[in-house]
Amino acid sequence: MNTYLYKQFYRNRAYITALVFLWLAGMMAIYTGKKFLERNHDNIVRSEAFQKESIRRNVQYHKDDLGLILYYVKLNLVNKTPQLAALNIGMRDLNPSIQGVTIRNLEEQRYNADFYNPSNAAAGNFDFSFVLVFLFPLIIVAFCYNLISEEEEKGTWKLLHIQSSHPGRLIDAKMRVRFIAVSAVYVVLLATAKAWIGIPADFSFGVFMISGWLYIIFWFILCRWVIAFRKSSAQNALILLILWVTMNFIVPMAGNMVIQKMYPVRESLKAVMQQREGYHNKWDEPKLPTMKKFYKAYPQFSRFTVEENDAFTWTWYYAMQHMGDMEASLSSRQYTQKMQKRNSAAVFLGYLFPNVHTQLTESRLAGTGMDNHLEFASALKKFHEKKRLFFYPLIFSGKNADAVNWDHQVVESFEDSRNISLLQVFLPYMVLIILLFFLSQIKYRKLC
Repeated sequence: MNTYLYKQFYRNRAYITALVFLWLAGMMAIYTGKKFLERNHDNIVRSEAFQKESIRRNVQYHKDDLGLILYYVKLNLVNKTPQLAALNIGMRDLNPSIQGVTIRNLEEQRYNADFYNPSNAAAGNFDFSFVLVFLFPLIIVAFCYNLISEEEEKGTWKLLHIQSSHPGRLIDAKMRVRFIAVSAVYVVLLATAKAWIGIPADFSFGVFMISGWLYIIFWFILCRWVIAFRKSSAQNALILLILWVTMNFIVPMAGNMVIQKMYPVRESLKAVMQQREGYHNKWDEPKLPTMKKFYKAYPQFSRFTVEENDAFTWTWYYAMQHMGDMEASLSSRQYTQKMQKRNSAAVFLGYLFPNVHTQLTESRLAGTGMDNHLEFASALKKFHEKKRLFFYPLIFSGKNADAVNWDHQVVESFEDSRNISLLQVFLPYMVLIILLFFLSQIKYRKLC
């Protein structure tokens, strides 16, 4: 019987065409991810060359003024991009993987990014996760929506009852054939991506693969439950397509609107404005109050004194710049906290809807999600402070460019290495799969 079902399935040209279409879509998505990694690598290489050239030119033209050199020179921090990001580009197309900052104010610089076409940003990337979340379910629906209704519409369902005491087993056997075919395409695509892109076979790749496979199982079990109600083929197809549209479009859009309403984020612009006003106003204010606040924050620099009637000094200038950041620090913290709450709300939504959970899980594994963006922002702040504290004493002491070993000022990297909880990844899938299995099993008992 199983051999016959396999032959029946693979002799159907429509099914083979659907599998080929799915494979081609997956290959195009993998190619998109590969080009993204190459472009990202090129940007990193260019940023390294640009930083070296910028340092060389500024040292050449402003050798005796270290404060002026550091006014212009940008030092780059790279958000390391795993090879797995080729399968889930996530937010990496909107949030830069490379951030260059001077040792001046940070808040204005941290929100600098390239401009993108808004329509492209809204559509997202055609990466492998897109194919998995949106296209795989459509093929599964096309394969399974009429497994029972077709037999009833052809008038062969009663014959199945006569020939078999458990017709539900035959339906499960047909579904198993389709599950193996779809899973085979999924495995082939992942194996191709691993070999073509060079994705390491590590823990993250294993969890990525299993989470996607559980998402496929979810859709097969969902189809099993829907068709067990013995509606017509048209009704089954309509119900499953409504569920697909609801899960992939209505729920994410409605959830996004609710989350934005619950946690409105205006603090990023507010932080920039406060920072700008904070240091621009210092030009018209007495110097000593600014220096007093600066010495309180960094008592180790209190030996570099500034008098009220002094002309322009780099000590006062960089102190003034940092005071602008300090005045915007509350808004900056509020922005980070609200973005973390938004991300937590999205994670909770994912516990209820596997499509959202799959996207969030895979973006986290690939280091392309909101949590990675927030961690990189925190690392950038620490990087900026480290550079400031290194250069401040040299600038305040009046040193020239020879006091710095510029060969050590290279592009640095940040790598997000937080642990992944397997329970949080797999439990939402398992709960829904087991629940739908038992619900469909109740309906299947009535088929006998």
